[in-house]
Amino acid sequence: MERKEIIYILGTKKGVGKTTVLNHFLRRWKNCCVASIGLDGEEKDNLTNEPKPCVHVTKYHLVLTGERFLNLSKFEVIDVYSHNAIVGHIILARPLIETTVVLTGATTAMIQRIVVEQKFSKIIIDGAFNRLIHAGVIDGAKIFLVVHGDELESMRIIKKVLFASNLPRAPQHILEVFHEKRGVWAFTKDGSVTKISDSCLTLKYFSESGFEWLYISGFVTQSILEMKDKIKICLANPIAIAEVPSNFDNIYTANSIKLERMFINSSENRELLKFLKTWLGDSIAEVDDVFSV
Repeated sequence: MERKEIIYILGTKKGVGKTTVLNHFLRRWKNCCVASIGLDGEEKDNLTNEPKPCVHVTKYHLVLTGERFLNLSKFEVIDVYSHNAIVGHIILARPLIETTVVLTGATTAMIQRIVVEQKFSKIIIDGAFNRLIHAGVIDGAKIFLVVHGDELESMRIIKKVLFASNLPRAPQHILEVFHEKRGVWAFTKDGSVTKISDSCLTLKYFSESGFEWLYISGFVTQSILEMKDKIKICLANPIAIAEVPSNFDNIYTANSIKLERMFINSSENRELLKFLKTWLGDSIAEVDDVFSV
């Protein structure tokens, strides 16, 4: 089976320009599916009541969204997924004409399923600004990051994504040991596996003595990452961390992701593009301005 491109469009704050970037690539790309972890394409923001750009799709695209937001006179239903109490069934559909659509209701499980079952070359996922960690769940995902300014929170998000992008993949035999395990697990030097805790957040005490690897399936606390000098650490989700460590030594990932492109909204800081290119160096392939797409 041909490997599909999985692209997450993430932003450092609301209203940063994610939908503008999404529409840019929908105009360029055919045979792609589009979905949203949050809510995208509504006329007004449901929190701020500010106007928002619509999501434009054509007959060359697929959309995954809740039935409440789908005008079935303009779409052909391809498949129906689980029911959501707020938006109804989640539907995979193809537009019959060029139209606009509101995107919502996608889950990681659905995205993984349609990537396997449906025929398309790319899936573009609009990631809610406060749900960054979804982009670290699927191996091979590419991230398009839209940045508003150089304030502290934007820099914190960029550092997290760069950290996740630069982590090496754990050796295959280690990935096989921890495959589909949930919680915090340790791998001993003699080859045995021990469950340490259901979560880093409930882990009160841990001695790394006798262990070679530590695996965490969920959120990773700073205290766990500080153990990297004494034990190798494998993260199931490389973005699900409290803070970025000072170096990446002895930290590995089960899901390799990549910061593919960065877009900036320079409306408040005209020097942002120059600053980011200097700060990032060769970390990513391209940095573009949202207003140029």
